[in-house]
Amino acid sequence: MNATMRATAENAAAKAKPALERVTTMAHDAIDRAASMPSQAKDWIGAQSDQMSAIQKKLVNDASSYVSANPLKAIGIAVVAALLVGRLMK
Repeated sequence: MNATMRATAENAAAKAKPALERVTTMAHDAIDRAASMPSQAKDWIGAQSDQMSAIQKKLVNDASSYVSANPLKAIGIAVVAALLVGRLMK
């Protein structure tokens, strides 16, 4: 009787082994993908940061060029903007 139970247990273990190996492989793959996500996010944020820096530099250069070309208009725009912000702050 003991030998029959042992054979049954070994048979069940042999049948379960491929399924356990598949689950183990899937778990390792999921962990590997999760581990690579922060690196991908870091790369994406770095690229976005570079694009934002380029846009900021372009806007500053454009504003500087406009002020140089139109100093009186720039002063007028600055005064109007200051008055509007002052009114909004009240």
